[in-house]
Amino acid sequence: MAYTVNKTNSSASPNQYTVQDGVVNTQTDLSLIGKGYAGYGELIAENFLHLLENFSNTNAPAKPIEGQLWYDSTNSQLKVYSGSAFVPAGGNVPYQSTSPSAIATGDLWIDSDTGQLFFYNGTTSVLVGPPSSTGTVNGFTFDNITDSSDNTQNITNIFNDGNKIAIVSEDEFTPKTAITGFETIKKGITLTTAISDVKFQGTATDADKLGGVTAANYFRSNANDTTTGTVTVANDGGVILGADSDLTISVDAGGVILRNSESDTDITFKVNDGGSTTTVMTIDGSESRVGIGTTSPSTKLQVSGTVTATAFTGPITGNVTGDVTGDVTGTVTGSASLNLLLAGGTLSGTLTSQNLVPSAGSTYNLGAVATTYSSAFIDTVTSSTVTTEGISIGDNSISGRRSNDDINITPSGTGAVVAGAIRLSGSTISSDDSTGVTISDELRVTTIAGDDSSAVTVRDSFNVLGNLTANSIIGNVSTTGSSGSGVTANQTIDTSTARFFEVYINADVTLNFTNPQEGTIKRLVITNTGSTIRNIQYQIDGVDQGSAEAIGDGSTTNVQKLKELYSFAEVKLIASYDVL
Repeated sequence: MAYTVNKTNSSASPNQYTVQDGVVNTQTDLSLIGKGYAGYGELIAENFLHLLENFSNTNAPAKPIEGQLWYDSTNSQLKVYSGSAFVPAGGNVPYQSTSPSAIATGDLWIDSDTGQLFFYNGTTSVLVGPPSSTGTVNGFTFDNITDSSDNTQNITNIFNDGNKIAIVSEDEFTPKTAITGFETIKKGITLTTAISDVKFQGTATDADKLGGVTAANYFRSNANDTTTGTVTVANDGGVILGADSDLTISVDAGGVILRNSESDTDITFKVNDGGSTTTVMTIDGSESRVGIGTTSPSTKLQVSGTVTATAFTGPITGNVTGDVTGDVTGTVTGSASLNLLLAGGTLSGTLTSQNLVPSAGSTYNLGAVATTYSSAFIDTVTSSTVTTEGISIGDNSISGRRSNDDINITPSGTGAVVAGAIRLSGSTISSDDSTGVTISDELRVTTIAGDDSSAVTVRDSFNVLGNLTANSIIGNVSTTGSSGSGVTANQTIDTSTARFFEVYINADVTLNFTNPQEGTIKRLVITNTGSTIRNIQYQIDGVDQGSAEAIGDGSTTNVQKLKELYSFAEVKLIASYDVL
């Protein structure tokens, strides 16, 4: 018959287990053996062993019941099943990232993420300490360190969020081992220099220094005071003087302003002249006048005394007595305005004027034959005739003034003489635009030669509408390879740069002749520098011209072939000539 195994707590759920005959009940982590089950001895022995070792394993028992013990072999900790989870048994404090689910009033646990200790008050977990997470320090710590003289110093550190903010000390010393932010520790509280803008915040009743300067060295605002330094007011509002703010020195966008605020009051400048206080300038506030040497000016500017100036700008009214030296600019009027010049005198200095007009046309001169001006700087000259010693320029004609003289036009440096689109540079005539130099009518020249030993060069196209007769026409020669070492690779030869081409080969190669100008004949000589027969493929602009040609007889060196390249409008050909 089946039997029932009851729990101690009858109100537990479940509170009992039923064991049938001939089977093993596996509702718990122990085997409950039914009547008549064969092999019961092993199961009983294993039950005792499991109880003896407290189910020691890296994993918790699979079917725990409330009160069951389990030895956590991973953490070497004995734990008890609370009905929902295994919790450390005895005096061990749970060490995990969240509050234990089975926790009783007064239980302790440690947050594994922050390293902080909590206790459960029956409702929630309350922090015991430290106030911040693992790795940070807050508040006061006490320490003793060695100074630079090997003496032990007792200090108090003040931390916030793990940062050392200040050190409290009764002595001034330098740490033997450097402390970041605390090169020297002063008496009292020393703030760190490693964190910017760390300050005592609030109001202090007194201070020995401000900004490292003793209190006695600051200006008093409520008493007379003196300074040996420079006073700077770094704002445009400036300085205000007087019990009634009578004088203001300020700055605006236009510059410095010196202003009196009392209506119709004067501004007076005085000096100590040999022990006597003397007024040298007065600004009359009621009349807006300036007096120099007088305290009651009657005009906008009145000077009592002699005025000496290096320059004067503006209109002058009234009599001027004495010598006038230096530059005179502006308009001089009056019955005696230019008596000096009208009498034939000399004006030393620079005469600056606007228009300079003679009283009669074609009558007076500027300068003379014996007294000429060295230079004239004029943007535009309007004249019927411009004459030098050698030439005369009038209307649209340039004429020589001396018999049998040349008229020379010589540019500077690499410059040229340009007449329309014709450019003359040295002994070279060229077009100054994209066209060539064209002679439309007959050109009859006995001799064309350079003015020096060089040849006459025509750099642009030279068009001859009639016959061109010459003793010889010499063209440039282009050489590919050399007589001692012929080329052994295919060659591309630009024919636009020369008239004659000599090519030395010493291998089977392709010779591609490119860019032949339309209407030209190019002369080609091909030389096999070796004794081996070489096969040469000729091309014009990449197009084969017949089959490859053999050069050489197998024993003779420097065998030559003479060719001509003809460039027509649509056809380009290579012809062969016999070499004698």
